[in-house]
Amino acid sequence: MKKKKKTENYIVSFDTFMLQPVIKDNQVSTQVIERNGVVHVPRKPLHIVKKSCEYYAGSFQNSTNNAKLVIGKRHKLPIIVAHDFGVPYIFLPTMSPSADQNTWISHNAIENIEEHDLGSVILLENGQSFVLNVSATTMHRQHSFATILEKIFLKKQRQLNRLSPFRGNDDPDEG
Repeated sequence: MKKKKKTENYIVSFDTFMLQPVIKDNQVSTQVIERNGVVHVPRKPLHIVKKSCEYYAGSFQNSTNNAKLVIGKRHKLPIIVAHDFGVPYIFLPTMSPSADQNTWISHNAIENIEEHDLGSVILLENGQSFVLNVSATTMHRQHSFATILEKIFLKKQRQLNRLSPFRGNDDPDEG
């Protein structure tokens, strides 16, 4: 694991696994767990998620509205923060997104979810595990909703590719 770094501005990437709030002296900052390191950001996790949505040409509100269309009006919806070549990058909240104690977890980074006396243990693909004050049942539910969101997104991407007038031999510039 690399040494802890600090940065003012942070945008999530496919190497971002978790955005964990750190509350000290009534100030909320974020410990970002990455594939190979940890970054400290003096901003709330929600701020990082919103800025990341904007950076990747979207908005937090639009991502939330799209998730509502797919999953329905539910509490704590997972959202697609970005996508790359048709691969969605989905984050799921452990609590209400606006709660200072809310942790955002990358759907793809989750290897396993286990019960724990304090809630649940989340095992990430880099081998790290974290105890969260959220029940394992709730985390499994969130992970399931993220899987549904991913499935519908990929289905729409396949439909988009089938409708493209420039696929294969259909390309008017090819002979």
